[in-house]
Amino acid sequence: MKENRKYMILGICFLFIQIVAIVRNIFSDYYNFFWFCDFASLPLAIGFFMKKDDFVKSIINIGLIAQLIYISFFIYKLISGTSALETIPTVTNVFYTSSSILIHLSTPLALLFTYKTKPRIKTLFLSLMFLFGMYVVALFFTTPDKGINYILSSRTLIPFVVPHYTELWVMLAFLIVVLPTQLIQYLIYKKSSNTII
Repeated sequence: MKENRKYMILGICFLFIQIVAIVRNIFSDYYNFFWFCDFASLPLAIGFFMKKDDFVKSIINIGLIAQLIYISFFIYKLISGTSALETIPTVTNVFYTSSSILIHLSTPLALLFTYKTKPRIKTLFLSLMFLFGMYVVALFFTTPDKGINYILSSRTLIPFVVPHYTELWVMLAFLIVVLPTQLIQYLIYKKSSNTII
């Protein structure tokens, strides 16, 4: 009963973060909801509502490193006034700033509530399926100039051209982002299970 309540509360919290993302995008006249960080809270909420830790951890695999990097660059821009990434917008108000930080903390927060669950092979498979879904959506509903999730173009991410980048995106994202994050999650799990309280 207590466990069910925990998952329900977490689902509601991540649903709230998703609503904040939608409101932020509408108020800032930014109607492109295909960026991973702008929709990640919804699958996280669904995963918590369904009590599927593997699914939640698969979303963490995709977003944790990227969200931590984005928050670092976002805060750097707030402090210095200069941006290291083209995709960091000009901050316009307190709501935009605070909501952006909250939205980009979705996977670190999800990890905070699932770190005691061991990531499994199933987690990797679910991450791979989610990457394929993101890839298909980008191919059919976005354009290279938007740079959404760096799928159709890497120009806003790295200063050089990677041959066949778009065709290789799923494999590259899996190798460079998902596998290291799975390892990070495993090491955190291992450390937590070895800690005597």
